[in-house]
Order: sequence, then C-alpha cells, then structure tokens
Amino acid sequence: MAIQSNRHTIFGMNCTECGDLLIAPVWSEYEDEQHILNLWSCANCGCQFETKALLPAAESVNDAETIQAFFPSLLV
Repeated sequence: MAIQSNRHTIFGMNCTECGDLLIAPVWSEYEDEQHILNLWSCANCGCQFETKALLPAAESVNDAETIQAFFPSLLV
C-alpha cells in the first residue's frame, strides 16, 4: 500500500518508523504519465514503505523548429 507523506527532505525521505534519513528509494516504478511509485527501505530499523510521487504534466511541443532542434533527421 502506498502512503502519502510530507516527510520529504531535500535529499530524499525520512523513515516513517524511526525518522532516519533515506537518501534514495531502493526501487521505483513508472505507473503512468503523472505517477512514480517508490519503495523505501530503512537500514536503521528495517522498515519498508512505498510512496507515490506526482509529476507535473508535460507540455506538448508542436513547434516544428523546436522538434527539429531536439530530434535532427537521421538521413544523410
């Protein structure tokens, strides 16, 4: 079960049991265009928990000049 948590730090996450700083999740899964599921594991107390991160919606790029700049033709 994923939990919503406000225990984020600038480096990662605090353990939900002991409060120890967790630098990075041990596993992440892309759920859809706006959600990432993260599995955290605390080395201090052994607690494991999941969090769900909400990503901002991406803007569509329809400008041909911008598309050409990022994706140049592969034909030579």
